[in-house]
Amino acid sequence: MQYQYRIADASDAPALSKLLRSAMLTYCANSGISAALLEAMTESIEAIEDRVTHNTCMCFFSGDEAVATITVSTIDTPQKLSFSRKTHSYLSRMNKVGYISRFAVKEGLRQSGLGVQLMEMALDLARERGCAAVLLHSCASNRPMVDFYSNRGFRLIDVEDSRGYDRGLFSYSFSDDKHPL
Repeated sequence: MQYQYRIADASDAPALSKLLRSAMLTYCANSGISAALLEAMTESIEAIEDRVTHNTCMCFFSGDEAVATITVSTIDTPQKLSFSRKTHSYLSRMNKVGYISRFAVKEGLRQSGLGVQLMEMALDLARERGCAAVLLHSCASNRPMVDFYSNRGFRLIDVEDSRGYDRGLFSYSFSDDKHPL
């Protein structure tokens, strides 16, 4: 089946909400955490509209249905993501980073390559914007996601538990220039 790629806009928020909530249930099951711990599970349509309006939300659609999505933000003050001396030391070397959030692929389409395509496009976009690295958070106990990220050149930088679970900060550094995708 062919999927249409496009950058989402505010009108796509309901379709994105449906995809994200479904994908986050799998994420929670694979992480061993309660869905109540994830802000994505309670994110309003208005919050999604705001996110896609102020960031780059890349998506694949089947008709009006969102089947895969990833949001890329550019952060000019990476230190705001610091939560330990280790993280502070790592981020202090960077002036601008990309940040990935709300990465999801519809159940049944995982392992189809859509997620890999979106990740590659997100990394390319961040590189084009002059980012030193791309960061993302993911539950450190979610083996499928940790493996997905590490297989694409991301390294676990640090772990914190302020949200009630071990939340890892992962980084893809352009100075390593592995870009194995």
